[in-house]
Amino acid sequence: MKKKYKIKGLGCANCAAQMEEKIKKIKGVKNANVSFMTENLKLEVEDEDKLDEILDMAQKIITSIEPDTELIRG
Repeated sequence: MKKKYKIKGLGCANCAAQMEEKIKKIKGVKNANVSFMTENLKLEVEDEDKLDEILDMAQKIITSIEPDTELIRG
């Protein structure tokens, strides 16, 4: 399952690359792409039932790299 989310307050391309690398390592994530230019997270997960748990972990990763950055769940 593929989903797309907005990342509010993304400050630099290097931070986006770090976020992407770490989010890809979350159990259940098939693929992830963080775009600095569009401030988007494209996420592909194995099991839709685990999506909330994965998004919670992704938010923790995002704020650990850029504290004022927020993953907007739509």
